[in-house]
Amino acid sequence: MKDHFPLLAILAVAAVLLFTGLGDQHLWQDEAETATLARTVISHGYPRGVDDRGNVINPTIRTGLGNDLGWRYHPWGQAYIAASSIAVLGRTAFAARLPFAILGLLNILLTYLLALRLTRSRTTALLAALLTGTSVPFILLMRQCRYYAPAAFLTLSAIYCYQSYLDSAKRRYLWLAAASLAALGHTVHGMFIPLFAALGAHYLFFTERKRALEVISAALAAFLIVLPWFVYSNSGSHMTELTLDNIRKNFEFQIRMINKFIFPAVFFGCVYAVRSFLKKDMRLRLSWDEKRSGILLGLVAAATIAVISFAKERNFRYLVYFIPLSSIVTGAILSRLYPSRKALLSVFLLLWIFTDVFFSAKPRFFLPKFIYEVTHDYDGPVEGIIKFLKTNARKDDTVKITYGDIPVMFYTDLKVDNSKVFDNAHMPEWIVFRRWWDGAEFLNDPYFTEIAGTYKKHTLPYPDIPWENRPDDLGYHRFSTDREAPGIIVFEKAR
Repeated sequence: MKDHFPLLAILAVAAVLLFTGLGDQHLWQDEAETATLARTVISHGYPRGVDDRGNVINPTIRTGLGNDLGWRYHPWGQAYIAASSIAVLGRTAFAARLPFAILGLLNILLTYLLALRLTRSRTTALLAALLTGTSVPFILLMRQCRYYAPAAFLTLSAIYCYQSYLDSAKRRYLWLAAASLAALGHTVHGMFIPLFAALGAHYLFFTERKRALEVISAALAAFLIVLPWFVYSNSGSHMTELTLDNIRKNFEFQIRMINKFIFPAVFFGCVYAVRSFLKKDMRLRLSWDEKRSGILLGLVAAATIAVISFAKERNFRYLVYFIPLSSIVTGAILSRLYPSRKALLSVFLLLWIFTDVFFSAKPRFFLPKFIYEVTHDYDGPVEGIIKFLKTNARKDDTVKITYGDIPVMFYTDLKVDNSKVFDNAHMPEWIVFRRWWDGAEFLNDPYFTEIAGTYKKHTLPYPDIPWENRPDDLGYHRFSTDREAPGIIVFEKAR
């Protein structure tokens, strides 16, 4: 038990960060999408793009819906995960997020196990788990009712089982790796592609290629299990317009996000340059385990960056599994300080965990801010809208709202008009104005002029900010209620 105490302590701290205040903030748009799809799973057995009230969950998705109204924009895995909890615990933010937060905790354990498998260094494994379990970007994503936690879990699992197969030649690890890849493809197929390619390239070019037939069989099985989803989902619609400018911007965005929030390449590059100058030696003298780890993780990173460079959208969330993988690399770097420079390592860890001084010239204190966030009440626009409608709307009323519409579907049984059409045919009992999405010019529109004369205006004491509290952009994320933003405006039709 004594030997396991450091890991248990890390997991305990991570659990506090993951589960404290988990249900306080209302689900924002993306989370509510997953949770509302989960409700259709409970009632229909599969995720439908139209809920039981007849509301279209997202009328603007570029993939469209299947002939059976099936959801085609994302694989269905996340909806089933959320449904398993909501069916038991009810229609709450806590229930929707709970299974994902549990997976988040398991991801930290998996990071430890993967680091131990790759490097055979317990110090590196503990450092990797510590850095992952205290990473604010990682914890924020793991607390979301969204595919981030299962995607990281399945990625780590696939890499761990693949490396275990190479080390032991035990066939069960190969098929567990294939199962993890197949499950990843049905959770977020955009991450399946680079991981499948990276592991395949690693086997072809960096192993002795023994037992090739069984490896090919397992890889083919994983691919064939995922292939129907690629056909059904119109997956090509997720690609950007193939121009060099688009690809360049996507590539630059990823490099910028990695250096800013995940792995401070500039800092470590400067440290390496100074070290090389002082020692007059540029060689790193890596151990065999460090070399093989670097090759495998480097291939995964390179394949991911290459594939995501062709994605239609640029989002930090697509790099979610980079956080534990980069923590393994960082842990390996720091473990070299452990035997002789424990005091220096302790100072480094304190600065790394509580500040982002190694990532930014102007350090910010994300972890203390996050602790404040989860231990204090947070008021966002979705919470205000939901509480107001639950108090004032009647069960047969319709709400017109262009953003924040899916949370209304999840939390209430109201009819939702989320079309972009503003005319006399779209003047229901309630109209929610979102200045970031409807535009300030909306207030000068003839539509607004007409409703201003016939509707009662309510200004809610909740801030009208773009998102409830988007987690994957620390440049936007609010660690406390925005007290300066104007209030949400809701118009009530005279009855």
